[in-house]
Amino acid sequence: MKALPADRPRLGAFGERVAAGFLERRGAAVLARNLEIGGGEIDLVVAFGREQAVVEVRTARRTDVAPDLFSRAKESQVRRLAALLEPPVFRIDFVTVLVQRDGVTVRWQPRV
Repeated sequence: MKALPADRPRLGAFGERVAAGFLERRGAAVLARNLEIGGGEIDLVVAFGREQAVVEVRTARRTDVAPDLFSRAKESQVRRLAALLEPPVFRIDFVTVLVQRDGVTVRWQPRV
């Protein structure tokens, strides 16, 4: 395995690349990355056939923080940003990329 990015922005970018590849292997087409809209940023916009989804990606190094990465406030913010897209996107997926010494684990929560 390659050396893992040390700083937070690089770690986040690494996680987004991993998440995009993970979703592509499951049939998604990545339409946009790091889309700035409405004073915020959408990590990924993907399409599963005709259905589009906004994907929020969180990357962590420790297992004890992974389940708590997506708060209700974060979900609300992502929903607000997704509604600003044209056309609005109503499907929200969360992807957690957990980076550890022995490898990378991806957890996908579709249709949150």
